[in-house]
Amino acid sequence: MRVSNAAIRLELLFRGGSFRAVSLVHLNSGREWIHPRLPSEEFLFEVAGQVVSGKGPLEWVGVEQRQEGVWKRTRIRLRHSDPRVSITRNYLCHANLPVIRQQTLVRNDAPAPLLLKRGDVYRLRVSPVPEPLRLHWMDNFGRAMLPSPGNPIHYASLDENIEVPVRSGPYSPHCGWFALAIPGEREGLVGGWEWSGPMEVVFGDRQDPCLIHGGLDTDQLALPIAPGQELALPTAWFGFYEGDLDDAARLSHLLVDELAPPRPAAPWPWVGYCTWAASIDESSPFNAGSHPWFPVEANVISQAEAAASAGCELFLWDYGWFPRVGDWWCDPVRYPKGPGRVVRAVKSLGMKLGLWVGFGNADDDSRVVREHPEWLATYQGKPIPDAFFTRTAASTWKTRALCLGHEPVRAWVKHQLERVIESFSLDWLKHDFDIITVCQDDKHTHPPGDGRFAACQGFYEIMDFVRSRWPALVCENWMNNSGVPDYGAIQRHHVQLIGDAYRPFQLRQMFYGHVQMFPPDRQHRYLTLDAGAADLRTQVRSASMGGPWTLLTDLRRLSPPDLAQLRQEIEIYKGIRPLLAGAQVFRLLSRPHPGAWDAIQFHNEQAGKGVLYVFRGAHPASRQDVRLRGVGEVEATDAISGRRAESRGAEIAVELSSPGTSGVYVYRSAPR
Repeated sequence: MRVSNAAIRLELLFRGGSFRAVSLVHLNSGREWIHPRLPSEEFLFEVAGQVVSGKGPLEWVGVEQRQEGVWKRTRIRLRHSDPRVSITRNYLCHANLPVIRQQTLVRNDAPAPLLLKRGDVYRLRVSPVPEPLRLHWMDNFGRAMLPSPGNPIHYASLDENIEVPVRSGPYSPHCGWFALAIPGEREGLVGGWEWSGPMEVVFGDRQDPCLIHGGLDTDQLALPIAPGQELALPTAWFGFYEGDLDDAARLSHLLVDELAPPRPAAPWPWVGYCTWAASIDESSPFNAGSHPWFPVEANVISQAEAAASAGCELFLWDYGWFPRVGDWWCDPVRYPKGPGRVVRAVKSLGMKLGLWVGFGNADDDSRVVREHPEWLATYQGKPIPDAFFTRTAASTWKTRALCLGHEPVRAWVKHQLERVIESFSLDWLKHDFDIITVCQDDKHTHPPGDGRFAACQGFYEIMDFVRSRWPALVCENWMNNSGVPDYGAIQRHHVQLIGDAYRPFQLRQMFYGHVQMFPPDRQHRYLTLDAGAADLRTQVRSASMGGPWTLLTDLRRLSPPDLAQLRQEIEIYKGIRPLLAGAQVFRLLSRPHPGAWDAIQFHNEQAGKGVLYVFRGAHPASRQDVRLRGVGEVEATDAISGRRAESRGAEIAVELSSPGTSGVYVYRSAPR
């Protein structure tokens, strides 16, 4: 059986009771990636204490193929006699991209329940060359684990006796992404998994060639499968890229655009303003005697007026519009007539309205906790975060975590969101706090032990409800007090938080890593301006690469010169953003470093144009020659002055007289 398009071909063989992948060819190069003597066994799971894999013994049931939009599905059905299970292997091959998505479904054919203790999403053994492959993987943003996170990309040589685990999901350090490069060649295999719960995928084993194996985190995993029930394991994907990691990123971007909701209509990406910075400013004269976290109506409306005046298009009403976390309605004391006045003010100023909701958490004094304490997620018999093993949003904000793996909680969350979205006439929904968390409560509807598998399913169910009910609503993903680019969550959100840090330099570092997985206009970033601490233009540009981006600074307290400069930068961004959405990204110099130059190129091949952002750190040289990629000869102009930049071929000479400054250039290119 073949799963293929013009660029990738996977050959599967059923023979003698075994089912294996015997060939994986990159058709553009003609290179075979699977070793002929050690073919891949394709799937592996453990039920009833026994391991079932492609080694068999298996019984052939059948195969069917059908076209589903841009994907061609190949469904292969197998049967195992002891334990009695039916196995379905789904392969989805894209019409044009060199990408295959795969999934295993396990159905219990026995008369009694079976317990699944392991479920791998990869069993792929690759050996395209005799030399060791180079593995790349990436850290997520997680303040619970890393003191100064910035999505760095790591690498290791996969020789014999080497195993590198990549762990993703809540309380885990990595993202669900990898790339395997052939040393000295411009070719590689890239992939990832579409699941927001805990996963561990291992690269290498005790022999050569490299085995890619693993999936659901086996720690405390125990998923019952009732007689006749079919359990779907997470989907994983892999595909070929030609070039370097920027080319691997381009393939990931194109795949994300197939999986994620459609981009909002132009103009996109938006420039936003968020109320949270004003809410943590205890010295602000606009607090009017109220606690800064809980601003009064007049305070919020004046922020909206300042945001519109600066040129913002999105107004994000953050934490504090409610009486307490878990009571998701406008505080009747501060908003006696509900949200109507704020909503009308924002809309009349020509802005979209966004709202913060932490639907996975609740305060001890909230109605939901008082009426349903049994809905709380528990660990070692205590509600989280009491005696929990790591930092959570609940521990930081003195709240409790609700168990989204428990069916009544999911129903309650959907009811709250329905009322909030309708009553606020929302354009943007931003959720935060703990969502996928451990729960060991044996009285909940999820299996006892962990609960994170069910919580991930519950999270998806909630967001699928939101997306189907309000398809025009832009959804932003925050999760577990971190920013994790995630191929499962992005299918239910338009944008992903780039990371819960807002300083300009760190935003550039996070962008450098995060863009490995997601297109730049699928990353939402928040910017805190340091008035007088650094060049304001450079601060803004550190956040506005791609977009959407949101100001996390009280604009009412900016000086008139800073405000004027900010307005100009916003207008410049609005002029170049049509070139940013969907552009190919090239990281031209190096990962941002305080003492070096860094540069990012956005190339819009369809328009034959692009944008170059260049930043000078504390480097002593005031000139940097930057060679663009993917272009022939270019003509470049400064985005502010309109003056033509010095260029030769595909190289632009950038002059920045002072450290800590930046330049933005728009170029027109001849074909390569």
